[in-house]
Amino acid sequence: MVKKEVDRQRTSFEWLYQKTRIPKGTFSSWKNRGVVPRADEALLIAEVLGVSMECLLTGIDGPRGPSNRAAREIAEVLPFLDGYDLQTLLATARAMASRYQGKK
Repeated sequence: MVKKEVDRQRTSFEWLYQKTRIPKGTFSSWKNRGVVPRADEALLIAEVLGVSMECLLTGIDGPRGPSNRAAREIAEVLPFLDGYDLQTLLATARAMASRYQGKK
């Protein structure tokens, strides 16, 4: 699930290694042995990626809402937008989403 989230956010594992300070070898070891990281490590990875731990474990985001930090930040500014801005944002989001719907 971590790889899926890294790919979805269009970032890299190199970035994740730097942000978490968890060595590349540790990630490789988890993958090769089919091991789930300790809770504190999983929480750190989730926080850096801006997702819930549930999302990393299951691929489904939990009650915290949107699975990515940018979406939460957008949601925080929505109350400050007027009707025209909201319609523009909605049209833009729909156009962008349509590019990805066929790629799943």
